[in-house]
Amino acid sequence: MIIYDKFTTLSSHETFTILGVEFFIAIFNTNIRKAIHIITMYKPSTLLLSTFINQLQKLLNLMPTYCVAVIMGDLNIDMFD
Repeated sequence: MIIYDKFTTLSSHETFTILGVEFFIAIFNTNIRKAIHIITMYKPSTLLLSTFINQLQKLLNLMPTYCVAVIMGDLNIDMFD
């Protein structure tokens, strides 16, 4: 759940899946003319970590560098593997 106030408006959102990784991107505009990108993602445990990192890098390369971005998700990465 994302909560925002009267000074922030949801300008767009998109949901898509690439190679099993599910992404949801919401863009909020604030009263100070800055956009906040909130990205949530789900990586299934069966997807190779290298494939996930490759897709994440491609997504981040598309993001504008001047905005605030919050990335969160259920990544299912086995740190002992």
